[in-house]
Amino acid sequence: MNGECGAGEFCAGQLFTVPIKGEGTFDTDFTDEFIQGVGKKVDVLFVVDDSGSMGEEQSNLSKNFSTFVQTADIWKNDYHIGVVTTDMDDGSKMGKLQVASGTRIVTPKTPGGSAVLQNLANQGTNGSGTEQGLAAAEAAITAPLTTDLSKPCNSDADCSAPAKCFPDADDPAVKGCGGTNRTFLRKNAGLEVVILSDEEDGSAADINYYTNFFYSVKGLANKNLFHLHAIVGPKPNGCQSSAGDAVSGDRYLAVAANTGGVVASICDQNFASALQNIGTVAFGLAQQFFLTRTPEPNTIEVKVNGVVCAADAKNWEYDEASNSVTFVQNSSCMPQEGDKVSIYYKMLCYP
Repeated sequence: MNGECGAGEFCAGQLFTVPIKGEGTFDTDFTDEFIQGVGKKVDVLFVVDDSGSMGEEQSNLSKNFSTFVQTADIWKNDYHIGVVTTDMDDGSKMGKLQVASGTRIVTPKTPGGSAVLQNLANQGTNGSGTEQGLAAAEAAITAPLTTDLSKPCNSDADCSAPAKCFPDADDPAVKGCGGTNRTFLRKNAGLEVVILSDEEDGSAADINYYTNFFYSVKGLANKNLFHLHAIVGPKPNGCQSSAGDAVSGDRYLAVAANTGGVVASICDQNFASALQNIGTVAFGLAQQFFLTRTPEPNTIEVKVNGVVCAADAKNWEYDEASNSVTFVQNSSCMPQEGDKVSIYYKMLCYP
């Protein structure tokens, strides 16, 4: 080329002009406002043991699913609920959201949502005898199952394999290419995993790995956005009752303890109380409030019902990574149901 650039080639030292279009604002400050307990987003994944001994326990869950949903409705929450099994050997399962009445993800808008959930709870008893609940939960909330290619489709033929055409969770009439679980997880939504099993977890990795992995999905700075709950055999020797028998689910119990989740015995005659307690954690008072602009941290002023909440680590903290204000659970400033939260700040001006 004798040091010269041919047509369509890029050469070192060349200058290019790239047009940049921006929009400025004269606003220097902003106030985000929230109402506590209204419209909280929560994604809930139930991991149901489908091995040969789980018929009674699945029936118990099915009968009491409505209790769980009622808790969400009381708080006017915006939820996604999906069900996977502990079977990581069957290719049709392996962390894939299961389907009932054509529905993979139940939301407040799902017609007959309670009935759909009751059907989803009954996953049968032909699953693998090597229950891997933690691995199934991990697979369910990671790629390729959560992949969303943002490409509209009408059928699988419109997608490039291995992606297929799946409906959106919040508007099933809209479809897109991706993995089986696309649109289940939402940004800034809480994530709750509920394990139901009468056997010990047989997943490959250790419990510290799974604890760290689950926290990483929402970000290590947002630990209050994730809990793992366990309805399993209690320590130290499991349980026996007319409702079923179980060995101690030590690994599930350990991850639940690590993440502040609810634990309950799978031998309970009725799961209503357990599901209500899980629902209270999942759908109850929000601690973390995400800001819509980028603040100068030292200008943030937090008010609850018009009363200033002192900037103190005992009351609330600002996290730059997630751009959010998190209240301390037992502080005097912790907003209660119906409280108005106002967060004022001067917006950060980038040079």
